[in-house]
Amino acid sequence: MTNTQPDHCHFFASSALTYITTTEKRDLRQLMKHMDTEGYAYNLFLVPVPHTQEYEINLYQPQVEGTQWLGFFDKKKKR
Repeated sequence: MTNTQPDHCHFFASSALTYITTTEKRDLRQLMKHMDTEGYAYNLFLVPVPHTQEYEINLYQPQVEGTQWLGFFDKKKKR
């Protein structure tokens, strides 16, 4: 699978227990699948810096100017 994500930004997902980012080896679909597998509700952000750049995380949110909140994803219901 080829990752088409630009190098100048990444996606950041966080729940009350964990956070995860997209990388050159993990695309957005894989990130979301990981978060869904954990079974907790999470928020998704677009962060306008490379995933390798260090930044603060406060209250489960990346502290980078220009970060965009993309939405809240509720936990998956068990079938």
